[in-house]
Amino acid sequence: MAAGCSKSFASKYEEELYYDVEYEDFCKNFEFSNSSSCWICNGYYGPSYGEPLCGTCHSFIFPNHQNEEAEGLVTELSDDEDSGNDEPPENGSKDRADDDDDDSDYDLERPRPSAPRNLNQYLDMLSQPRDSDESQQKICSLPVEVLLSIFSYLDDLSLWNVSEVCKQWKRILEVHTPQQMWKKYTKERWPLFQQISTIPNWLHMYGALMNSCFCRTCLIQMALKTPMRGRVNHIRANRLRSDIRSLDLDATEGIDAVALDNQLFHWQASILGPAGSPYEGGKFFLYIVIPCSYPMLPPQVRFLTKIVHPNVSRHGDVGIDIIQHNWSLALTISKLLLSVQSLLTDPFTQICMEPELGRMYENDRPKFEALARRWTWKYAMYEVLPPLEGLL
Repeated sequence: MAAGCSKSFASKYEEELYYDVEYEDFCKNFEFSNSSSCWICNGYYGPSYGEPLCGTCHSFIFPNHQNEEAEGLVTELSDDEDSGNDEPPENGSKDRADDDDDDSDYDLERPRPSAPRNLNQYLDMLSQPRDSDESQQKICSLPVEVLLSIFSYLDDLSLWNVSEVCKQWKRILEVHTPQQMWKKYTKERWPLFQQISTIPNWLHMYGALMNSCFCRTCLIQMALKTPMRGRVNHIRANRLRSDIRSLDLDATEGIDAVALDNQLFHWQASILGPAGSPYEGGKFFLYIVIPCSYPMLPPQVRFLTKIVHPNVSRHGDVGIDIIQHNWSLALTISKLLLSVQSLLTDPFTQICMEPELGRMYENDRPKFEALARRWTWKYAMYEVLPPLEGLL
């Protein structure tokens, strides 16, 4: 009986994953993470390296620090610090002239690059990758023992990025790193992930969960757990304690959330796809940032797991009214997640974060549901179906 169920489940997975060839072109255009340019500036500030946003746009639109209090930005100068208004010394010109004479030979032998003239050139220098040189080839030719010694100083995110560099380094990590270590890393980065099926390769699982996310920059911010700037009040602390109790006592089926830091700024949440929807069977992870002024200000909610939905942007931001305009003090984290879950069965297509998906939902519902179901199978069901690469 179990073998028959497993076989039918696998056949259904294969049927849904390769549902129809006519969707291939659309899916390639809709794959946000493979976009070669930032969807905000369209490459104006530099390449996005496969991310939905380039580093410049992400730092401006989704800052890691929320400056809610001006006092966190005030800098006071002591009496013995230079205010910038003092007169330069009389022999300053002479000293600079002497320095120029000393550096003249160096400048002739090795001319310095011209300094950037405007902000766009500065941003371009920061965004453009460095040219490949011989040092990269030398690093790849190092013995395995030396590479492992270097790898031992890396954290789990950097170590996984190492495995994505080339097949050789990935093979080295597969052979020389224990599975229990990657299992521990997976539990730390995804505390709401539950092991339902047998996972033959935890490195593949860790990588699959990372690749299933919209934005890798948000993953790094979530891992850093950087505290927000501002004065935390007692109302916020009391309210969050009440939210935690409501999550434990009045647990809603398919909704869960856990704080990632002691200050309760960074949270990870999960919602199960509603029954009867194209998201059924999927588990979608979310990243929640609680501001210092909560509950006066709403939390920031982003989907980590990729999902096809008119009200979810390609960065994972949720376009829901109670967050954007109609936030209420009566709303809690559990009620917020419940509203996001109900949004999966009832999209609001009058105002969409992805208008193309909104038009598809209104004009061609079967095509939309097939695409949403396809992405659910591909990115949101790793608890039930381990990544295919791990089964090879």
